[in-house]
Amino acid sequence: MPSPIRDILEPMEERDRLIARLREAGFKLTPQRLAVIELLEEGGHPTAEELYAKLARRYPMLSRATVYNTLEVLKALGEVAELRIEPQAARYDLKTEPHCHFRCRRCSRLFDLAAPPGLKDLAGKEFEGHRVEEAQLSLYGLCADCLKEEDRQ
Repeated sequence: MPSPIRDILEPMEERDRLIARLREAGFKLTPQRLAVIELLEEGGHPTAEELYAKLARRYPMLSRATVYNTLEVLKALGEVAELRIEPQAARYDLKTEPHCHFRCRRCSRLFDLAAPPGLKDLAGKEFEGHRVEEAQLSLYGLCADCLKEEDRQ
């Protein structure tokens, strides 16, 4: 049974851990940079430009460089995953444990799915003579909602 208190405390503990990690790395935590982290915590796999567009309203002096640099630091620390699920822009995900991404070809929504067995074991291993540094699995098709809509037609 889900715990409402755990649902509140776990994200707060995770944010505190992430902030401590950034401070240890010598990263200055400005309100704008913290806002980037807050938006990433909302999920949705945003692009850097989507983050910038949302934050620029609240922080008119925010530069794109702040958003991109924050993402680069988070990536270097292994705290954010960069997804190349579509050719036009990278998307970012604070969920760094192995999992898959599913892009609906009709509504364009992006979903997190459980990783198939063995996906997490590929990173750092030799595979057919190649060393795997990172394993991402992107799936494409129709999401459950679009399938239901298709069935009604």
